Amino acid sequence: MKVCIAYMHGKPVMLELRDGIAYIDDEAQPIKNLDPEMLQDFSESISAIPYSADQGYDALVNAKRAAFIVDLLGRAVGDECVSRLTHILDHVHYDVMEYLGETGDNNA
Repeated sequence: MKVCIAYMHGKPVMLELRDGIAYIDDEAQPIKNLDPEMLQDFSESISAIPYSADQGYDALVNAKRAAFIVDLLGRAVGDECVSRLTHILDHVHYDVMEYLGETGDNNA
């Protein structure tokens, strides 16, 4: 199963399990104790959000993604994997904060 855990620079960031090994954008990642049920549960939690063209929909989806990435960080092994997940989390979190108007960008 393959799930989208973020959008960065307009492109989806995909997480997939292949033979028990996690891959982010086709690169193997040392994430321990990740199973297909977790990916399924995450996918279902995103699908359960009623679609809306409103920006609030994207913010809610990104909040779910952020929570999932935080869980992945707790399972990540090694500095490179942690750094990559943290970078992805930063993007997702920023999108949520931007929706909430808490980025410090005062465009008014």
